[in-house]
Amino acid sequence: MRTCGRIWKKVRDFLEPLLVAGTVPMELDILVEQKIRSFGATPSFKGFHGFPASICASVNKQVVHAIPDKKPLQLGDLITIDMGIFYQNFHCDAAFSVVIGGDEAHPERARFSRITREAMMIGIDQIRPGRRIGDIGAAIETYVRKNGYNICKEYTGHGIGSQMHEDPHIFNHGPANIGPMIQEGMTFCIEPITSRGNGKCQILADGWTVITADGKEACQWESCGVVTADGFEIFNE
Repeated sequence: MRTCGRIWKKVRDFLEPLLVAGTVPMELDILVEQKIRSFGATPSFKGFHGFPASICASVNKQVVHAIPDKKPLQLGDLITIDMGIFYQNFHCDAAFSVVIGGDEAHPERARFSRITREAMMIGIDQIRPGRRIGDIGAAIETYVRKNGYNICKEYTGHGIGSQMHEDPHIFNHGPANIGPMIQEGMTFCIEPITSRGNGKCQILADGWTVITADGKEACQWESCGVVTADGFEIFNE
């Protein structure tokens, strides 16, 4: 899984310079698949329950699972790229968000993305053997709400390993000190999914793309790693 994470990071480094105004997400998907396969890995997402692409490319009001389309990216768009790597029978699943044209192109969306990433890291800071899974979500929700945003509650973090989605579910909300006990050696994904609006979502007719019901922007950051004796080792950084 560490190797999967290193491949994921190399693909992200390849992809980030391509996230500019005028880029077509569908074309990015083709390039990403080629890059993943060049490392002897395969894209975890492609074909997963019938998903047709190698990445999810969620723009502005799209929350998660957006199928890359033919609409060129525009200056100031907020895009989340979520992608999975499958290598030697194990997965890495992680996501990052950027403002097209840089933070100065849309400072409000840039702040929103920064707060979401910070929430992810605050959730990760709760991870210690002997604590409970609920501590992660409680910390994430507190930070997100304190900064004026909401959680999209339908979507969660998750365990990961030889399967992309494994137990436990890791909610991004709720009280602390509930849920399974965190144990050294657990591997999972922490992924706050946030909204600038009320957090309510709906699924489009394609059966995959989730949007905010109120049309406000959404954001996702996700890291994959393992519980250690004194914290959490992130594989994809």
